[in-house]
Amino acid sequence: MIRLPRHGASCPVGMGVSCSADRNIKAKINREGVWIEKLENNPGKYIPEALRKAGEGEAVRVDLNRPMKEILAQLSQYPVSTRLSLNGTIIVGRDIAHAKLKERLDNGEGLPQYIKDHPIYYAGPAKTPEGYASGSLGPTTAGRMDSYVDQLQANGGSMIMLAKGNRSQQVTDACHKHGGFYLGSIGGPAAVLAQGSIKSLECVEYPELGMEAIWKIEVEDFPAFILVDDKGNDFFKQIQSSQCSACVK
Repeated sequence: MIRLPRHGASCPVGMGVSCSADRNIKAKINREGVWIEKLENNPGKYIPEALRKAGEGEAVRVDLNRPMKEILAQLSQYPVSTRLSLNGTIIVGRDIAHAKLKERLDNGEGLPQYIKDHPIYYAGPAKTPEGYASGSLGPTTAGRMDSYVDQLQANGGSMIMLAKGNRSQQVTDACHKHGGFYLGSIGGPAAVLAQGSIKSLECVEYPELGMEAIWKIEVEDFPAFILVDDKGNDFFKQIQSSQCSACVK
């Protein structure tokens, strides 16, 4: 008899995927072999023609080294899907960092000023190679931080968020209520972002957490898109609505 712990990692069959964006892949094992669902290689073909060129053209340059109110006022001038070029200071933090910030609020301590003054990028840096400012530093999937947004924004923090993937309605509602924005970055080219756009990296708090610590980066020409704005618009919802309308027709 073989005794194993009751944990998914002890399953004799495992399947590794790159990120949560791929965790809906279907797979099966039978006597004929192992079968894994083949994903679409060109998902862009499902985007309605009218929306395929959304965001094309010259990117809007955004200076992040200004008061947050000025940055928000600039973003408010543009619709969702607008392509941006971010330049300046960004705070970096993911799951545990958000839990730490929530703990401060729950204890009546308030938020640190840096989370009020700067956008927050949901990410964690890999080990920095020699000659580089940072290791790979790509966005993580944003949905895991959805439950924190309303509380943080109500206290003046996390007004501009940067990550990948869609957000829940509660994030759209929070941004509409508090005047915040969710910007999408590109999932995949983490090393390219580190090499070309990230100019410096330093730990701000919780160094004992390693990559889960809170960091500060300086960026130049960092690519992003407006996905959720301060008016209740959600880029992904617009795409889905357009597809549904096409199906009805």
